[in-house]
Amino acid sequence: MVTQEFMLKAALTLFARFTISNGLQTQHGVFEITLETVDRALPVVTRNKGLRLAQGAVGLLSSDLLQLTDPDTPAENLTFFLTQLPSHGHLCLRGKLLQHSFTQHDVDSRGVTYQHSGGRSQVDCFTFVATDRTNQGFVVDGKVWEEPVRFTIQVDQLDKTVPQITHLRSPSQVGLLKNGCYGIYITSQVLKASDPDTEDDQIIFKILRGPLHGHLQNTTTGERIHDKFCQKDLNSKTILYIISPSLQVNSDILEFQIMDPTGNAATPQILELRWSHIEWSQTEYEVCENVGLLPLEVTRRGYSMDSAFVGVEVNQVSATVGKDFTVTPSKLIQFDPGMSTKMWNIAITYDGLEEDDEVFEVILNSPVNAVLGTKTKAAVKILDSKGGQCHPSNSFNQSKHSTWEKGSWHPLPSGSSSPTTAGSPHLERRPPPSSRQLVITKGDTLWGIDSTELSQRRLRTHGNGKAVHPFSVFRNGTDIIYNYHGMVSLKLEGDSFSAHKRKAKMPIISQPHETIREAELPQADKVESTANSHFPRQGQRPLFPKNCSVELKGLFHFEESIHKLYQCDGIAWKAWSPQTKGLGDKSCPSGWHLHLGYCHTLITREKGTWATATRACREQHQGNLVTVFSRQHMRWLWEMGGRKPFWIGLKNQVHSGHWEWIGGEPVSFTNWKKGAPQRSKPGKNCVLVQKRGKWQLKNCNKGKAHNFVCSRKL
Repeated sequence: MVTQEFMLKAALTLFARFTISNGLQTQHGVFEITLETVDRALPVVTRNKGLRLAQGAVGLLSSDLLQLTDPDTPAENLTFFLTQLPSHGHLCLRGKLLQHSFTQHDVDSRGVTYQHSGGRSQVDCFTFVATDRTNQGFVVDGKVWEEPVRFTIQVDQLDKTVPQITHLRSPSQVGLLKNGCYGIYITSQVLKASDPDTEDDQIIFKILRGPLHGHLQNTTTGERIHDKFCQKDLNSKTILYIISPSLQVNSDILEFQIMDPTGNAATPQILELRWSHIEWSQTEYEVCENVGLLPLEVTRRGYSMDSAFVGVEVNQVSATVGKDFTVTPSKLIQFDPGMSTKMWNIAITYDGLEEDDEVFEVILNSPVNAVLGTKTKAAVKILDSKGGQCHPSNSFNQSKHSTWEKGSWHPLPSGSSSPTTAGSPHLERRPPPSSRQLVITKGDTLWGIDSTELSQRRLRTHGNGKAVHPFSVFRNGTDIIYNYHGMVSLKLEGDSFSAHKRKAKMPIISQPHETIREAELPQADKVESTANSHFPRQGQRPLFPKNCSVELKGLFHFEESIHKLYQCDGIAWKAWSPQTKGLGDKSCPSGWHLHLGYCHTLITREKGTWATATRACREQHQGNLVTVFSRQHMRWLWEMGGRKPFWIGLKNQVHSGHWEWIGGEPVSFTNWKKGAPQRSKPGKNCVLVQKRGKWQLKNCNKGKAHNFVCSRKL
């Protein structure tokens, strides 16, 4: 059987046998027919896609990239004749340099490769003509060609750019999960990295050291995260830190390193997670029935720079709401930023009847942006005032709690002022300690001094003649400070009222903003307080619980070992006395620089776009992107910025040519590189300071991240 393929390869001879007869004689013969094949079809370039490879790499010229077909020519005869060799690399056939030609069979058998020689070239090529070794010309895109055809080679530069962190903040927003656990979402709002040549799903956060007091979880898969996660996970809010409920800690750390697929890695970083615990300061109280108002103290420990809330629920047990006690209708306690204690007040009802002691419980629940501590339940025992006598004891579960842990509250002295409305969640106070002791809370409440001295001083309100005992007394060296709640116009009287008086500043506590009232203190009391003072040994130094910072500005710390009061001025702890100047005479915080009445700081660690820099100045540094007032100011900023580009707060806010400072100051000075721009391209309406302090328009939301300068008025 003769196949078509065989007929195409060579000439074919056919034989036909025949017989001739005249009736008498017969003659046999053979008729020979010779067929010769004729190649009339032209080869067709069906694929010429080009090659793409990395700088310095080797690429394969496969049939998916380059293919020549011809129905009447075998692949061994379909030939690519090279008319121009590559300029930035070379072709090889089975490891040997190619100089002239190769066939489709070589391509099909994966024998042709391209080796890039390195360098910074991005495009290379070679040219060829195709032939079937019989006909002249070849077909490309349906047309017959005889001129060389170009095969393009795209060379990608190696990715040497390290991913950069644009957001790194400590997440502190705690949420109560459906399963009863507490968690903190780690999102792109607190942790974000960018790389101009890498997609978000390829920016990898490699975990070098996982959390110590909890674990990371992928909310989509429900699996624990041990090794890594990517920026896309952060963008989609799938990374959750689960707080371990058994550990009473308020912070944790995660050490990580950012990488891209090519192995470029940034410096290891640490992400700190912070939260707070809310609980009762004590769990048991004994109060007399005629105590009046009972304030229960709720404390927040840990990170307190965010607002937090907690619900309150009352369990009546044997006492009855409305009959034995009254609570505020509000069942929610709010902690403002920086606040660590709150009072939830209960009014105890005095009916004058003899009855059994009653108990009720107050329970904390449903925290918002906080974790409940271990002391979530406080029990209150109301003691009956039998015959007008009431003696709270320490027998109320004394085995479990010390005397200080259990509160004992007595009736208010006759003639004393009543506290604020029952149930008011803003009143913050404690009973005066019976012995010399000092407690500092929020920097505005001072306790301490012998209790006998409390009854010796009273304030008299102008006009009504009602005597009010001091809430607390504090001795500071030779000075005595008396604290009263809610007074407005007061006059201080003592048992020995001297004609020689001096003025003393007296803080009025439990107000949204601390105010100062003046009272008169007898000179005799000053001498007496000096005689009873206990001075510390020389060489003792205070131990502050926290370093003074902008967040702690205005807060007090009392060092009991040396009996001295200190106040944070935003930079350092300073010894305080009634003669201490107010906080108006301040300098800039640490790391900030004063110029023209403004504090300035250069941010280099969290580089970003103009938009991200604006948010960072407002949210993290309580200021704005800097306003430039004069040429001298610009020179000062350029030097402070290390002569490197940085963002300033100028933007085309309304329309082209109308420029405004984001702080609201008038535009009285400009320093454009090539004159004031008449028109700005879409998006390019923010200002970057560049070479020699000149200003240039840039995109507000895209482009390269830069340093920025924040400022705020002193």
